[in-house]
Amino acid sequence: MSGGFNPSDLAAWTGGQWTQPPSGTLRGFHFDSRRLGPGSVFVALAGAQRDGHDFLPAAAAAGAAAALVSRPRPEAGLAQLVVGDTLRAWQAIAREHRRRFAGPVVGISGSAGKTSTKDLLALLLGAAARGVAATEGNFNNELGVPLTLSRLDPARDRLAVIEAGISLPGEMDRLAAMIEPDIAVITLVGPAHLQELGGIEGVAREKSRLPAAVRPGGLMVFPEEVAAWPAFAALTGRRIVVAAGGAPGPERVVCTLGNGPAGTHLRLAGGGSPAAEFRCRAVTPGLARNAALALTVARQLGVSEADLAARLAAWLPASLRAEVREIGGRFVYLDCYNANPASMADAFAGFIVQAPAAQPRLYLLGCMEELGVEASRHHRELGARLAPLLRPGDRVCVLGTEAAAVIEGLGAGGAAPASSAVLDSLAAATAEFATWPGAVLLKGSRRYALEGVLPAGEGEAHA
Repeated sequence: MSGGFNPSDLAAWTGGQWTQPPSGTLRGFHFDSRRLGPGSVFVALAGAQRDGHDFLPAAAAAGAAAALVSRPRPEAGLAQLVVGDTLRAWQAIAREHRRRFAGPVVGISGSAGKTSTKDLLALLLGAAARGVAATEGNFNNELGVPLTLSRLDPARDRLAVIEAGISLPGEMDRLAAMIEPDIAVITLVGPAHLQELGGIEGVAREKSRLPAAVRPGGLMVFPEEVAAWPAFAALTGRRIVVAAGGAPGPERVVCTLGNGPAGTHLRLAGGGSPAAEFRCRAVTPGLARNAALALTVARQLGVSEADLAARLAAWLPASLRAEVREIGGRFVYLDCYNANPASMADAFAGFIVQAPAAQPRLYLLGCMEELGVEASRHHRELGARLAPLLRPGDRVCVLGTEAAAVIEGLGAGGAAPASSAVLDSLAAATAEFATWPGAVLLKGSRRYALEGVLPAGEGEAHA
């Protein structure tokens, strides 16, 4: 990092005290002693399973110049900034470092689609080669956000795209306070983490905290369905709503979508930009909506239509997210990084559009986690929604705690009993996959790791 961090600034930002002055320039932070390099600062986090303070000698051996601690260990052999709470202190450092960053910062959250939207927006803006700093993977929580922000380098980075993910009340307030977005994007408000967040209304309230933290003169961007929630309708400031219909305007982008096996076509009008058309590989309606959000933000940041068209055409979703593979001559739609009701419906739509019509279809599903007391209802509704999509010869197999509720919903929706089964293990799912002669959808929550049914080393991404 050009210039690095000033030890006096770190003490002032955290209210901490140094045990001794650090030697050399401080050039970054990490809480994993295996990921440290010369000049870095080790953040000693005390968790339920392990205490980072036990790894101070390892941090020193890895070349760390200093450590952020709540209990100093002089024998560790490195300078230590002593604070009351190492996580909150690191977050304070990230917040102040972000405030010194002059480029635009985009914050992205949502019940589904935030990682794919973040990845696509970073690509549309030019990625790292054009000075775009972005969250790695889905490292979007109270550890991931300060890690990304503390890596911002004004000599290298001209803008940042930061993903914010939450599962508990109050988390978004802390993430938003660090990010202080110039532009905030919310992809979706849907049933996710319901047990912790107090129902879908609680999800909407928590997600709204990110656009509420937009800097003066900043911008909020979200779909029309998100804008309708009271928590979002109450927000003040400049906004652009992305809609599927109606009249375009300065605060309304209308996205006209065409989708088929050969590709997806998007036409955007409104938002203060000329109408423009874009194409990409065939994607689900949800991914197309996310693409419209990312395109809207990129246009607001001045990226040319030609650059956007070229970059969008090269876009491939991340691994395990709407990923298409061919295995043993069969079409496999791999979308099992995680699942909630909205992303399940989107996966069904994408699978049906892209899978070869001549092949029988196997829906190999894992249950949806963290839906609280409404879990059984959501799974019954999932089955009822899937039932009319099934054709003669198709099959549904479900693994997980609410599998019986999905099967019940299938029956209520008119599906034949012989077309479905409850699975009791990943081994049973693997056997279903191995013997199925046609197209396969793998969709479920991360707990079930359905990619484990794939043969080792097999599978090539479709163009």
